[in-house]
Amino acid sequence: MQLYMRVVLLRWVYCLMLLLSLESTFVTAQSSIQIQHQVKLGDVPLSLGVWQKSDSNVSVRIDKLRWYVSLPTAEKKGCKAWLLDLSDSASLNQIYMYPTRSDRVVRNISLLFGIDSAIQVGGVGTGALDPARGMYWTWQTGYVQWKMEGAIRVDGVESPLELHLGGFDGPANAQVLLPKYMFDSSVDSVVARWNISPFLAEVVHRKKYGVMSPSPIARDYCRIIADGVSFHK
Repeated sequence: MQLYMRVVLLRWVYCLMLLLSLESTFVTAQSSIQIQHQVKLGDVPLSLGVWQKSDSNVSVRIDKLRWYVSLPTAEKKGCKAWLLDLSDSASLNQIYMYPTRSDRVVRNISLLFGIDSAIQVGGVGTGALDPARGMYWTWQTGYVQWKMEGAIRVDGVESPLELHLGGFDGPANAQVLLPKYMFDSSVDSVVARWNISPFLAEVVHRKKYGVMSPSPIARDYCRIIADGVSFHK
């Protein structure tokens, strides 16, 4: 009788372990979707090095534009960040991984504009976070999340445009969680459109064409940039 009970118990334990193993496999399975990032002035694609109309009395010439997006829980999944560079078309195509299960598919994109605070306080990184890429201030102030350089003309008056925006602490916290985008499991690519016209309108309104350190105005600018992001099939 004892031998029989022992066999039954061992079979039950084996079945339980098998179920847990299968569940783990279902939870950790992943699929991918490609995100193509585009920068626009309204409906017009932004081009580097040329003057373009931003408003009836405003023109801009953007010579450099780089910015970060990252996983909002990067400290739990490993340091995953993407450095997007308008001068490098390949960098604008991002592969986003999302978990799948046997009974359902998690179909949403969740991205942070900027670098997670937990990553910032960890010091310098590698890959996209390598300081050699020119997007790192110091260990005290962390990473620049938006670097835009060029010039702006307002009513015919030209001014240099130098906006190095970021910050991760206190009133200077500039990280912004982008709205989640839900998509059908049959979709394999989407477009993330960054319309910077409202942002430039705010820059002109404030007449603050140079920001080079973490500050409340850098935080405000980053939130307006994030408000201009939308996803499309």
